Amino acid sequence: MAEKKFGKCLVVGAGLSGQWAAELLLEHGAAVTICDQKSEIELSEALERFKGKPVRWALGSQAAEGFKNAELVVLSPGIPGTFPGLAEASRKVPVTGEMELAASMVQVPVVAITGSNGKTTTTGLVGHICRKNKAPVFVGGNIGEPLSRFVLEGQKARAAVLEVSSYQLETVSIFHAAAAAILNISPDHLDRYPDMAEYFRTKTNIFLNQTPEDLAVMNEDDPLLRYKNTVARRFGFSRRKKQRFGAWVHKDEILVAEAGREIAGRNWSDFRLEGVHNQENVMAAVGLALRLGIEPQRALDAALNFSPQKHRLELVGEFGDIKYYDDSKGTNVGAVTMALASFKPPVVLIAGGQGKGQDFSRLYQPVRNKVKHLVLLGEDRDKIGSMLAGAAPISKADSMAEAVRQARAAAPRGAVVLLSPACASFDMFRDYKHRGEVFAREVRRQARAA
Repeated sequence: MAEKKFGKCLVVGAGLSGQWAAELLLEHGAAVTICDQKSEIELSEALERFKGKPVRWALGSQAAEGFKNAELVVLSPGIPGTFPGLAEASRKVPVTGEMELAASMVQVPVVAITGSNGKTTTTGLVGHICRKNKAPVFVGGNIGEPLSRFVLEGQKARAAVLEVSSYQLETVSIFHAAAAAILNISPDHLDRYPDMAEYFRTKTNIFLNQTPEDLAVMNEDDPLLRYKNTVARRFGFSRRKKQRFGAWVHKDEILVAEAGREIAGRNWSDFRLEGVHNQENVMAAVGLALRLGIEPQRALDAALNFSPQKHRLELVGEFGDIKYYDDSKGTNVGAVTMALASFKPPVVLIAGGQGKGQDFSRLYQPVRNKVKHLVLLGEDRDKIGSMLAGAAPISKADSMAEAVRQARAAAPRGAVVLLSPACASFDMFRDYKHRGEVFAREVRRQARAA
């Protein structure tokens, strides 16, 4: 590991990313303090991990005390600017993120994926394609293991494939991706960003420090991305238009071209993945794999048996000639639009939760075109209902059990019942996974009782 020394460092957030950032700083001789607004009881596992190590703690109501004398502040992903003491400290000392800290020590190429939707699936796909082609890579970042762990454990891989969130991109300055993709941009996290322009600007930080030798993978169907200039070579993908260098969908086939000449192709019906959003994910993954030396045909062939991601258009049951799909990871309007585009009507849609400041009127036409009945639940159900009034018949539920009952009653034979909330889950559930699990469990329970 390259020599790099640090002084007094504060890690904000004691979750997995924060813990690995602290370990990395300790490895390089830093005096480390970890602060978090949670209590000692809530952080017992983290405290046990660092037992006997030279780490100071500032927890609960004392979290702001951790900023005293800090010479570098390292943020875990998702720490808000309102964290006690952070705003004042940022005016005095450098503030960076866990991923940026680790990126300063990475010695292998980085492949980075961001977007409002699809980044987890695409990150997993790139890793799967690489493994199938005997190219060992680290897969992590915003999913799984933090980049700091990869650095600490010796960087034993050909490349690091990272899912990258907008939160992580807020603090980058030296981060460099040999291949970077923005899959799409739709309104999200507008409770954190003042407007779409700032959210978009933050997402495009993924291209920071790229050179003409690098690759920028871009969704050419996205109106914001279509005109985004990049220094790197541009690999475009589209479901509508042929690409000179990139991938596109023609009838039921994914095709890839270089210099205007078709060099690879595969029928979509051959893939395990379903949904138009996954066509885009496959095309993006093929482009990213190309930067690692994997030819497009080999990448397409390797992607054939990639299993669908849980909670993303996952078929969880088929009862009474009605199919039930868990799309709980669809936490914004763009994700629901893509989910609805993957099905023929009639669809009974279950949506709602914490809306994150989104404009739900953008769902009016997709709902009008595909949805026979809309079931709303959660904190922002009234707001969503008012914006979508007239697009489809609407009912409201106080629980997931009630939502599933209403959906079953409204669904004719041959219909799809789709949980695609367009919202965060924290008003009623631990996270989107818990929400999806409760939905699937309730579908099976009610089917048995029928």
